[in-house]
Amino acid sequence: MVTIFNRRSAGLSCAALLLASTIGLFQHLGYANGRRSIDANEAASPTGVTPLQAESFDYNSDEYENQSARKAYSLGVRRSFNNDLVLRFEVRDGEGAHFDGEDRNRSEATSGMSFPKGEVIWNAYRVKIADGFSIPSDARSWFIVGQWHGSKDDKRSPYIAAEVQGKDLVFLRRYLSNGKPVSSEMYRMKGVPRGEWLNIVIEHKVSSTDGLLNIWLNGRQVVNFRGPVGYWDHDEAGYWKFGIYRSRGDTDAVVEYRDVVTTTENLSERAMTAN
Repeated sequence: MVTIFNRRSAGLSCAALLLASTIGLFQHLGYANGRRSIDANEAASPTGVTPLQAESFDYNSDEYENQSARKAYSLGVRRSFNNDLVLRFEVRDGEGAHFDGEDRNRSEATSGMSFPKGEVIWNAYRVKIADGFSIPSDARSWFIVGQWHGSKDDKRSPYIAAEVQGKDLVFLRRYLSNGKPVSSEMYRMKGVPRGEWLNIVIEHKVSSTDGLLNIWLNGRQVVNFRGPVGYWDHDEAGYWKFGIYRSRGDTDAVVEYRDVVTTTENLSERAMTAN
C-alpha cells in the first residue's frame, strides 16, 4: 500500500468532465472552484485535451493542487493511444499561479502528500517535453519539470530537481552546509529528446549523514549516491511537484506526464523499464 502522511480531507467529486474535441476547442468546465477526480475514461481522445481548471484534483491516489494561471490550456488531461491518462501542462509569457511574481512562469500540480524524515521515498513519472520552444541556458534562467520541496513553508530551492538547461536534462541535489543550501549536479543527459517519453524513477531519503539518492533514466541507473540529501532542519522530509516552473520566457512551453507515482513501496521493477 502507498503510505500517505498529512493527507488533506477528501471532498466530494463533481460532475463528469466535459470532452473537448481538439486542443483549439477547449470547453469551459463547471467545477473551476472545486475538486475533481479524474481517470482515463473521462479524458478526451488522444487528439483532444479536456481542460482541468479545478483548484485541486485526485490522481493516482493522491490529491494535487492546481498551481497555474488556470486558463483553459494551462492544465488538461487526455488519453494516450494505449488509454493511459496524460496530464498536459502549458505556460505562456507572464502566466503563473496567483502567488507568483512577474519574473517566473508556472503550471504545476503540487502533491498533498508529505513524508517524514528518514523515510525511503520512491517517485516515478514519464515526461515528454514538446517541440517548438527554446529554453534559455544562461545561469539566471531555470526550467524545472519535477521537484521535491522541504515543506509548504520552505521557500528555498527544491532539494531534488529535474531541470532542463538549454538542450540538456540535469538532475540536481541540494543539502545543508553550515545551515545554508548547497547545490550539486548529479547527472546531465546531453541533448534531451523532444517529443519522446522519458521514464524517470527516483529513490531518496532525507538525512544529514545517511541520506540516499538513486536515479534511473529510461531503465538505466545514472545516480547512485549516499550522503547528505535535502533539508533536515524541519519536521518533514518533503513533498512532490511536477509540471512547468521556469524563469519568465516569451515562448509557449508544453510538457506532458503520465504514470506519475509517489510511494514508499519499492519501484525497482519500474526503474528497469526503458520508457
